[in-house]
Amino acid sequence: MPVSYSKNFLRYALLWAFAIILALSGLALFERQNLVRELTVKSATLHRLASQRADQHDAHLTSLSAIFVAGGVERQDLLLDVAATITRFYPRITSVNVVPYDQFQPMIETQPGLSLQARERVVELARRSTGALEIGPMPDLPDHYLLVKRTPNSDVAQHGLALVIDARALIATDDPFWDAPSASLRLSTPDGQTALVGQVSPAGTGFSKPLGSVSQPLVFETSLAIALSDLFPVGKAVSVIALVTALFLLGAFGFKQRARTKDAENRAKLSAQETRLAHASRVNAMGEMASGMAHELAQPLTAILSQAQAGRHLARRGDVERLGTVLDDTVSQAQRAANILDRLRRWSKPNRAPSETCSVHEAAQSVQNLLALEAKTKGAMIILSLHDDPLFVDADPVELEQVVFNLVRNALDASDAAQVTISTHIDGPLVILDVSDTGPGVPDDIKTRIFEPFVTGKPDGTGLGLALCQRLVEEMGGDIILLDNTDQTTFRLSLPLSNKTGAT
Repeated sequence: MPVSYSKNFLRYALLWAFAIILALSGLALFERQNLVRELTVKSATLHRLASQRADQHDAHLTSLSAIFVAGGVERQDLLLDVAATITRFYPRITSVNVVPYDQFQPMIETQPGLSLQARERVVELARRSTGALEIGPMPDLPDHYLLVKRTPNSDVAQHGLALVIDARALIATDDPFWDAPSASLRLSTPDGQTALVGQVSPAGTGFSKPLGSVSQPLVFETSLAIALSDLFPVGKAVSVIALVTALFLLGAFGFKQRARTKDAENRAKLSAQETRLAHASRVNAMGEMASGMAHELAQPLTAILSQAQAGRHLARRGDVERLGTVLDDTVSQAQRAANILDRLRRWSKPNRAPSETCSVHEAAQSVQNLLALEAKTKGAMIILSLHDDPLFVDADPVELEQVVFNLVRNALDASDAAQVTISTHIDGPLVILDVSDTGPGVPDDIKTRIFEPFVTGKPDGTGLGLALCQRLVEEMGGDIILLDNTDQTTFRLSLPLSNKTGAT
């Protein structure tokens, strides 16, 4: 597997894992909030129900106390009948008892009755009462508590009227929510020190509030121990992972398509730029060729012109009218040829665009991009070793890029596995750009004429590339040379550093 592919795969895998973790974290937070909200609602409902049940106990005690005061021990049947009805319709009230302060006096009780310890506890609570109901745990019966009222409800009271209440039945409910192992509840004495029924997890999320009964402000507490299985329900977790994976794949596909589109746009831009440079190179090459042809033809034409003028002068010394006419025609044709060549020279010289402040480093980087594929095909390498600061010159950006392009292209053509280095530095007021390569070098016999038109060391070369580079550089106010006595073949381009505002 290629290294780049492995890196991309690992990067995408890490991003996918990160997205899954975020999504599952969101699911856990959502589920926890739902569980806490449900616990709060369920607890408030059960609290309200238990408070209403507790308030009913006050009414029962008031009714029973009135019956007892009216009938006394002699009419205990009246009290027992009402007590039987109460225990039948309200099963949480397990017994009704009237306990005298004097243990030798008879007591009234329903089954299963009270133990001696419980009776003493009833008397203690009744004596302690100042008119309000008294509450206390059942001494010998777990999950139950005593609700005691002195009767008659005055300082001359001689009896305690007690209800034995099943605390578990007080908070009983049919809601399946409380059947879950993670849910727990507890009912404690008003001081919160003694649990009448149940236990709650200290680490769980909870609800705590006294019952809304004035006489029985028992502390009602609930707890929910939230486990990982509650935060990550299997079905929802699988759905979230599947959804995130689908979205991730869709996003990755879209990103890849976007990257491909951008890459295609960049390739098209580079191709257009390369085409423009190639076109400029061909046009300038034609100009150089025309200039070369004009230079080569100018000398014989000048000789013809001089000979014709001399012939006409000699003819005038004699009387050779016809020879004079022929010589006049020769002069006229020669002048015409010179004019044609002069117009050809002016036509072949490219119209230079106005100079502007342009970046030397951008030109180098653009050439590296343009020739990257060709260098890769040849097994070569283009290396940039640029000055730390941006360097600017006053020139036509296309012409500057063309000069660097031609120098690097020549270096690539010199060897299939060449290492070409483009380096820049500053030498006083000049920007120096060197193009070096590890190729075989320039043949000694053409080194001194390397910038002349039609001089080339390549079998299929035109000999116009370096001549064109030299003319363009000179028109930029700079100079180009082939360095001597260097380990690598190095062409040095020297251009004046721009001093225009905004060049930095």
